[in-house]
Amino acid sequence: MTLVLLISGGIFLLYLLAYLYWRLWLNRGSVLTPPVLLFHKIEPVSEWGITSLKPSKFANLIKSLKEQGFESISIKEALRMQPEDSHKKVLITFDDAYQGIYTNAFPILESVGYTASIFVITGFVGEPNTWDMNWGGRKFQHLAWEQIKELAERGFSFGSHTVNHPDLTRLPLRYIEYELKTSKQDLEDKLGREVAYLSYPFGRFNQRIQQEAIRLGYTAGFSIYPGRSESLQPHLSIKRTAVYRLDSPLSLRIKLEGGPWFWLEDLKAYLINRLSLATTLVKPWPDYSGLYSKL
Repeated sequence: MTLVLLISGGIFLLYLLAYLYWRLWLNRGSVLTPPVLLFHKIEPVSEWGITSLKPSKFANLIKSLKEQGFESISIKEALRMQPEDSHKKVLITFDDAYQGIYTNAFPILESVGYTASIFVITGFVGEPNTWDMNWGGRKFQHLAWEQIKELAERGFSFGSHTVNHPDLTRLPLRYIEYELKTSKQDLEDKLGREVAYLSYPFGRFNQRIQQEAIRLGYTAGFSIYPGRSESLQPHLSIKRTAVYRLDSPLSLRIKLEGGPWFWLEDLKAYLINRLSLATTLVKPWPDYSGLYSKL
């Protein structure tokens, strides 16, 4: 009986500490009233990473959104939207711009009349994701420029996810400038339109990065779980709700609508995101030789 009480007390203490940690550090809503969802890979093949969803699971999640009456909106619409107009609106985003967005996610989204916003690693357009950990040795291809242009014509919007997907908080200022400036220019040159939105790799940013983003003409910056990080401008630290392999239509509904279990879903997704930082520990810095000739 004493052992049962000790175990029960220990579980309750861990539960309480986890809640307090979320409440004091992570409990920050998005500055946008409509919810913002984040996806990564939509692929039929299996891998060890947790960011990849099978097309069938992605279809179930999108179908559940549609059945609940949600309408997808663009970043521009989300930034201009008033709280009273945001009911049942959702902004769908993809980081990394994998080819599976075109081959697998796009037909599913199109079938229900949804579009999305995609953040591109411009240095890896049409290339495999050698910047990533590649768990199990499996690599995934990124969108080619032709596919990006076609999706843009179909109503999808695009933003920068830097050139090489580094942790910007670990870079000197001259490298931050290169990552933000070059990726923005590449996208604008290829798409023939202004690119003013940025997604921070690994969701990590600080005020120095935001200052550089403002100087270069970015008007919105998307994180994942910014915690209590101070932001120079509200729209430069937009929180998104990440969707992972472990999620279901029920957990997605909790993430969107809140409730007593919201904090646990939010904390779970935050901890998964923190694991992604392992990439920055094992992957070398990008090759910045010849940097100044490109600035």
